[in-house]
Amino acid sequence: MRTLPLAVVFALPLACGDAPPPIAAPPLTTAAPPTATTSASAPAPVDAQPTVLTDAQRARDAALAPSAAAVVDAYPNIGSLFSSLVAEMSRDKKHFLYGSLRDGVPEIYVGDFAKPADPPRALTKGPERAIWAKYTRDDKFVLFRRDEGADENWRLYRVALDGSGETNLTPGPKMRRDEPVLPSKRADTVLYTTHVTTSPASQLVVQSIAKGDIKTVYEDPSPANAVDATADAARVLLLRFNSASDFVLLEVDVATAKAKTLYPPAGTKVTIDAAGYSPDGAIAYVATDEGKEGSALLAIDVKTLAIKARYAVDDPSTASIASFSVSPTGDRIAVHVNAGNHAQVRILDAKKLTLQRRVKMPLGQGGIGPFTADGRAFTHWISTAEKPADIFLADAATGESKPLRDDKRTGLDNLAPLTVSIETTKAFDGLKIPINLYLPKSDPNAKLPTLVVFHGGPSNSYAVRYSPYTRFLTAQGFAIAEPNIRGSTGFGRSYEMADNREKRANVLKDMETINAWVKAQPWCDANRVIVFGGSYGGYVTLMALTRQPTLWRAGVDLFGVVNLKTFLRSTDQMIRTVFVDEFGDLEKDAALLDEFSPSRDFDKIVAPLFVYAGQNDPRVPRSESDQVVLALRQRNVPVEYMVAPNEGHSIDRRANKIELMTRVVRFLGDNVK
Repeated sequence: MRTLPLAVVFALPLACGDAPPPIAAPPLTTAAPPTATTSASAPAPVDAQPTVLTDAQRARDAALAPSAAAVVDAYPNIGSLFSSLVAEMSRDKKHFLYGSLRDGVPEIYVGDFAKPADPPRALTKGPERAIWAKYTRDDKFVLFRRDEGADENWRLYRVALDGSGETNLTPGPKMRRDEPVLPSKRADTVLYTTHVTTSPASQLVVQSIAKGDIKTVYEDPSPANAVDATADAARVLLLRFNSASDFVLLEVDVATAKAKTLYPPAGTKVTIDAAGYSPDGAIAYVATDEGKEGSALLAIDVKTLAIKARYAVDDPSTASIASFSVSPTGDRIAVHVNAGNHAQVRILDAKKLTLQRRVKMPLGQGGIGPFTADGRAFTHWISTAEKPADIFLADAATGESKPLRDDKRTGLDNLAPLTVSIETTKAFDGLKIPINLYLPKSDPNAKLPTLVVFHGGPSNSYAVRYSPYTRFLTAQGFAIAEPNIRGSTGFGRSYEMADNREKRANVLKDMETINAWVKAQPWCDANRVIVFGGSYGGYVTLMALTRQPTLWRAGVDLFGVVNLKTFLRSTDQMIRTVFVDEFGDLEKDAALLDEFSPSRDFDKIVAPLFVYAGQNDPRVPRSESDQVVLALRQRNVPVEYMVAPNEGHSIDRRANKIELMTRVVRFLGDNVK
């Protein structure tokens, strides 16, 4: 089983340990615009080149770099938001595969279960990132995925357990290859979906691990992802996603290439967060909101389509089942519950879908991995505000868990503690907006410059968690507020859909509400409130600066959309298809797309803006960021532009993180006084 979050579409890939945190304004600084420079990568309009820093600016950034490095080097032991990998135990439970940023870029490691403090063995060594890995069913090899320059054109690799004999199994043309599923009784077989960026269609392929032979067995006209296969590889669960609130679960017969709908019934629109087979392939488990508030795990008979059992989430009733893992012995299911601003892990009886126990979790973010081969334990991860994401092994019978790693992160030792809380404020229509609040423990009478950070997605949320950006910026004296405004997940179906299309106007009202709430707090300097966000959060940042120019003192935009029309034309066409319900159709809804594009009102921006883009971004192409940089430079509005030549929709590399942190703090220091 594998979850399929809408993070695969348009989320900032920093939420699980790398998420950047982010009025009537006084007169703005009149600093001169940055000098146009020559890009080191693909050409762009002359005035939209990355900013060339002065020697003085570089020196100030260098002075901040050790503090930034301390929090970055407190690495998470999970690889990426765009990966299902948590940790996978070997069959003898002596070793395990996991992802980590311990060497400065996401790579795959092998840990020794008996020696958690010993350095792990690097199975992949870059320079490119690897974010997913799995033991083959015969335990002879490890499979992993790698792309180039973070372009998300994933290739599948095979390597021996000792790291030798690395082989590219997909040497053909560049394309999006999703995570494979491995049938338990076909050790030489993997199945996965592919697509090219110029079409929303998806192809289901079967591949031999030994020979590399690839055969396309089914094509779906819509975006879809293979999430599980029966033990004999005869049938595959394919999850088709039309939008964040409209999914269809199909079962594909590999031999006949015929697909049938398992769920939902015709005429019903539902969200499906995860799906997977029972070990015997007779039951399809489906995590869904059933087209209404709340979330449930259903056990569906694949022949009759009858629902054999149902587990409904409560506490809170609006939370969703983000993912689950089925024991290979068929007796238990581990469930990851997304409550929006925190995670829970529960263990269910697989036959009755009744709750057996809960895994004790601190307030934070988390997720689950696979069971061990004997079904007695499963892996999971936890990240709290004070501790980076780390991996654990939970006993399925007791719910007790123990850490798989004991890594020393000395950079955290000297950091000042945080005050962390979840606050709420009421929106204009009575909705309660949750806010994650991170405050440095400082003079209680101090008035702090405040960053208001909006998450990516749009269908995503910010849980309380460790973030190097949050730790660095609070250490520099900033307060950080992360509002889960309407459109966020984990707070119910209606809340997630409350920002669609014309309702985007209500997001602007939420932004005003948050701005007013922050300014009313005793710790906030109301003259220094900054809007900050990445991906969809970058879009929200630009909407704030264009539609509410007097409310925000400055902005930080990480690969945000600036023009919905140019974005939908240039992005992966899977995203274009999925975003019809969210934003509108490129051909039919031109006026709507214009209305909610920041580019319509670039002339309204007066606040200084820092912009970051990845040169190889396949989701929000760099050309989006170029547009806003060019527009502001033409009007002499202070703007600084950082482009990372080896990143995509990402800030994965250590050096890029440190550079971004230090430049943002220096930029805000110059422009928000």
